[in-house]
Amino acid sequence: MERRSFLKASAALSCVATVTGCNTSSDDANVIPPTPPVSDETITWSACLVNCGSNCPVKVFSSDGIITRVEADNETTDEYGVNHQIRACARGRSLRQRTYAADRLKTPMKRVGKRGEGKFVPISWDEAASTIASELQRIANEYSNKSILKIYGTGAYYGFSSSSCFNRVLNLNGGFLNIYGNYSWAQQTEAAAATGFSSTSGSNLLALNDSDLFIGLGYNPSEMRQSGSGEGYDFLNALQKNNGLEVIMIDPRYTDSMAGKEDNWFPIRPGTDAALCEGIAYEMISSGWVDNHSKNFLDKFCVGYDKESLINLKAEFEISEDPEKKAYIPYINPNDNYKDYILGEGTFISTGPKTPSWAAKICGISETHIKSIATKLMNARAPFIVAGAGINRHANGEQAMRSCYMLSFLTGKVGQPGVSNGALPSQGSLSRSGMSGLSNPIKESISCFTFPDAIERGHEMTTRKDGIRGTADLDTPLGADTKAIFAINSNALINQHSDSNGIAKILEDETKCELIVVCDCWMTSSAKFADILLPDTSWLESNDLVNDSYASGIMGYLVAMKAAIKPLWECKSMYDMCALIAEKMGKLGEYTEGKDEAGWLTELYEKTRTNSNNANAIPPLPSTYEEAQAQGVFRAFDGKTVVALEDYINGTDTLNTPSGKIEIFSLELAQKGTDWEFDSTVKGNYITSIPMYQATWEGYEDSETSEDYPFQLVGYHTKGRTHSSYHNVPWLREAVEDAVWMNPADAYKQGLTQGSKALIWSQRGTIELPVRVTPRVAPGVLALGQGAWYTPDPSGRVGPSGHIIDIGGCINTLTRYQPSPLAKGNPQHTNRVQIASA
Repeated sequence: MERRSFLKASAALSCVATVTGCNTSSDDANVIPPTPPVSDETITWSACLVNCGSNCPVKVFSSDGIITRVEADNETTDEYGVNHQIRACARGRSLRQRTYAADRLKTPMKRVGKRGEGKFVPISWDEAASTIASELQRIANEYSNKSILKIYGTGAYYGFSSSSCFNRVLNLNGGFLNIYGNYSWAQQTEAAAATGFSSTSGSNLLALNDSDLFIGLGYNPSEMRQSGSGEGYDFLNALQKNNGLEVIMIDPRYTDSMAGKEDNWFPIRPGTDAALCEGIAYEMISSGWVDNHSKNFLDKFCVGYDKESLINLKAEFEISEDPEKKAYIPYINPNDNYKDYILGEGTFISTGPKTPSWAAKICGISETHIKSIATKLMNARAPFIVAGAGINRHANGEQAMRSCYMLSFLTGKVGQPGVSNGALPSQGSLSRSGMSGLSNPIKESISCFTFPDAIERGHEMTTRKDGIRGTADLDTPLGADTKAIFAINSNALINQHSDSNGIAKILEDETKCELIVVCDCWMTSSAKFADILLPDTSWLESNDLVNDSYASGIMGYLVAMKAAIKPLWECKSMYDMCALIAEKMGKLGEYTEGKDEAGWLTELYEKTRTNSNNANAIPPLPSTYEEAQAQGVFRAFDGKTVVALEDYINGTDTLNTPSGKIEIFSLELAQKGTDWEFDSTVKGNYITSIPMYQATWEGYEDSETSEDYPFQLVGYHTKGRTHSSYHNVPWLREAVEDAVWMNPADAYKQGLTQGSKALIWSQRGTIELPVRVTPRVAPGVLALGQGAWYTPDPSGRVGPSGHIIDIGGCINTLTRYQPSPLAKGNPQHTNRVQIASA
């Protein structure tokens, strides 16, 4: 089948989530209540609020207080671009199974065994609220409010509950330590900001209609963004519409975003994207093409391409009366320019030119192919480049992202129709009003990824060494160790954090963190480490008002959720459970402001209804929240083409960088690279002012680990989970295999066959999984879907790493805890491992 014919067929089927391999004798059959007669069903609207970025609406059928079935949105005529259907994927359609899962938390509980053993006894809500309130006050008085931390968590994107409710309680207690960053985009956020834009400010996918070349580096929307309104559907329709578009995909794994839709797939070694980009840049610069085609663009809109631009910038700052600009003068070194680095000239003679031959030896893509990509890029009229977020989750993620962005700038065409800036595509969205979390008196914040350091040595953490924000200067210590953790809708405490075995050991010691409160719906791996467990209501038991979230594609929408059933067992909404805690603290009135949950929803709906952005985007919302709940879904497709940096290039906008321009030489990174302190024993642990390939610990070139751990292991997002959410749904475990992908040549050498059980281990742990032998992964690379639940073997079997084998197959049993240089973010795709038959 020709690619375009395939695309037409795919577009027609793209919203249909097909689940295969399920059988009616699944273990969940004895957990889910029997289905009542269909004739008695009531229909309500809810949403799948998992962190895939879409918040898809779902239609819920119930009878006599029991959910009978869940369907995806099938309203409207479903013509793409004309308010089409927002069909949920297999995850959203399995919400009945998830709601009635065997591991639902049914009552408040307190721990009676060792942390992590999962031994609890039921307690009353009164005891739970009293214990939390008294412990909060004790820890704040005995240590400080900076000893209280609400860790990063995105297990549910409620409209107003998850963040605001617990924030209100903690702030009414005097505040808590803030966090910044996230586990998805930490390094690309910093890389993009240092360059001059947002990491999600790329041209939207409608702009692809004007493009003639698409280059996706680690870009996988068909698996990441499955929603019927989402980025994957937008991408598919854009490819179908632009029949002349050439598609090049660069990824260690052959993903479903390819699957016949690409013209070329180039399998790349993990963590080497910057080397590839530098080989391409060398061809563009050394050939004279940049001088002849894009030098004027680089001179006018960028700083740092060559020595002259930095000499001019320094002179400009020296005569400026702006003290902030003058402060950067000592950090401007004209010799540290991008052109000299790529050509191996000036101060970079010792590092050598970044030729395609040099790049090929590192990234695994041949010299011929690198030159071919460069030629296509130079010949393209309107190249559209996207660097996916997977690139940023490496030990060298900040500079890898900046190196990918450089390809767009070297063309000199950014700001023109059909061209992007390398960032993730812009999204459409409708807004909704939320409840305030109240003001936090604590101004300091840590990277969300560094909470283990805050437990172990928070009192000595500083900006210079640890990236602390909000302190008086670079060397003022945070001054407090973390003594209380609130994990709200968060499996990042254990499962999604690096080195699960290592963090488990820290949390097991009750003399370090003295209180752990977990609020969730299910007994996750992290929930087992709680001192107090609070059972939340599921989405199908909740009234709420949610928007389309951060990555739902070009369609914007709102969902007025209505509870299909009453809260099961003793579960409470976060609003109500936090009200109980606030009451025990003597702060109930300040917490509720005289409103119950229904009163807040009525108020927030009215603010949303009268919001001018929404009023202009969709037909007027009904006058009452109850009327909105009856309709359920409100949608608006924004058909406007968005071109990245168009306003800046056309002179109607400015950039938020010290120079006000696109910074190839980043002044902020030059400053931090000089002033911050880094552990020099960690390979690749430094900040450079210009985009630069960094060889790192456990990267492809790390000879210290390659002999004992010859394979690079990279994680990816599966269609059967969003991060760790939905792992406990048997339907999805049957439909989407949890197995480690391995190239046939590697499997043959290791004596592994299709479906055989294998042990995969690193210096930090061992997991046990079946093998999927497939040419869809690069040689020398293992690929594993992230998010499986950490489960040390109850029998105590020890693996080659010397740790108890994780039979759950959690990739973070293997990953290293090592915050990245700039963002202090997670580098969880940088791993060296070994594999052998179990």
